Amino acid sequence: MKNRIILHYGELTLKGCNRQTFVKKLRINVRHKVKALNLNWDVKSIHDRMFIDIPEDFSGDIDFIAAKLAEVPGVAWLSRVYWFSAKKYHIFEGKPDLQEAENLIENLANDNYKEGKSFAVRVKRSDKRFQLSSRDLEIQLATVILKNTEWKNVDLKHADQYFYVDISSRGMAIHTNRIQAIGGLPVSSTGRIMCLLSGGFDSPIAAYLTAKRGCNVDFIHFTASNLQSSKLEEYKVSKIAKRISEFAGKVRLFLVPYTHFDLALMDQKLEYDLILFRRFMARVAENLALQVHAQCLVTGDNLGQVASQTMENIVSMTKSVDMPILRPLLTYNKGEIVEISRELDLFDICVEPYKDCCALISNSPKTKSLHEKLNNIENAAFDDYDELVKETLKEMQVVAYQFGNKIDYVWN
Repeated sequence: MKNRIILHYGELTLKGCNRQTFVKKLRINVRHKVKALNLNWDVKSIHDRMFIDIPEDFSGDIDFIAAKLAEVPGVAWLSRVYWFSAKKYHIFEGKPDLQEAENLIENLANDNYKEGKSFAVRVKRSDKRFQLSSRDLEIQLATVILKNTEWKNVDLKHADQYFYVDISSRGMAIHTNRIQAIGGLPVSSTGRIMCLLSGGFDSPIAAYLTAKRGCNVDFIHFTASNLQSSKLEEYKVSKIAKRISEFAGKVRLFLVPYTHFDLALMDQKLEYDLILFRRFMARVAENLALQVHAQCLVTGDNLGQVASQTMENIVSMTKSVDMPILRPLLTYNKGEIVEISRELDLFDICVEPYKDCCALISNSPKTKSLHEKLNNIENAAFDDYDELVKETLKEMQVVAYQFGNKIDYVWN
C-alpha cells in the first residue's frame, strides 16, 4: 500500500478527438505546479485521471499539497488515496485477499468517527475482473466498520461521512475525501489575454475566470509614476498578480505610468476626462497585447457599478480599439465578486489601501458618452495620439511570476 494523489479531469473527458491535447497541457501544468512546491515528483496520466505517487520517506503535509493542486485549472476534483496495486495484491486473481484493505477501512473509520453521525461505503468497480460486485464489497466493508468501530448509523443516500473504494485495471484506491478543484480547462489551451488590472476586487477575479477557461494571462496596470524596482514586489497589484499566478501559471505584470496622458491634458479641463482616460488605457493595452500575441483584452467591468461602467461608457470604450474586450463579470453582483475573492484568498490583498487611477483622473465623471463625440474631442486635444501611446510604453516596467514564485524576466 502506498500514498497517492489522484486528479480527475471532469470536462476534459468531453473533448473527443482533441482530448489528448488538453490532457497533455494539463499534465504539463500540474508538473509545473508540483515543481513550484519544491517537489520532484512525476505526474502520470491514465484514462480519465492523473496520479502522483508520494515517496514513502516524504514527511511533509500531503493535504496541503493536495489543496494546492486543486488550484490548477482543468482539474475537476482530486483525492489523497491509499493505493493497492493489482500486481502486488493479486486483486484480479480468484477471490482477492482484502484483509489489508479491511484493516485500512477500520483505521480510517476510527480516525474519522463523528458521534451520532452516519456513514456509507461507496465502491466504483470499473474493471469487472474483480470478483465481488460493487454492492457486495460495500456490504463487506460496511460490516467491518459496524463491527469494529463506534459507527452505528448507515445512510446510503445522505451520509455524513463517505468511505470511497475505486477499483480500476491497475489496482484499488481507498479514500475518505474528495477535494473539489476549480475545474475548467488547462491554462494555455484557449489563447492569451491582456487584463487591465486595477487595485480592486473586480479585475483580479475577471483574470481568474479567464485563466479557468484555459487562457494565458498577462496584466497591464497604470501607475501615477515609475516605481522603484526594489519595491515592485511589495506593490499591491504585484501581490495580486502573484496570487493569480498560483492558478494561471506564468503571468507577466506590465506597469505603465500614465504621466504622458496627464501632461497632454494639462489645463484643458475636458468634461469627459474619465472615459477619455479609459479609452487611452484600452489603446495602450491593445498595443501591448499585440506585442505579446494576446488575442483579447479583459476588464473587470460590471454593468452599472460605477459611472465609468454605464452601458454608454462601456460602448464608448469598446469602440476605441479594434481588439475584442471580454468582461467576465458584467452581470455579477458585487457580493458575488467579493465572495469569490474570499474563496481565492484574495480578499485581504484587495482591501489593502489603494488609490485607483480612475479616481485620480476625475471626481465627477460623466455617465453617458458617445464614441463619435469622444473621437472629435481626442482629435482636438491630442496632437499625436499614436506617439502618446508609444511614449507611454517606453517607460514600462515588468515583473513576472510563475505559480506563486517570482521569476527572472527581461522585456525586449
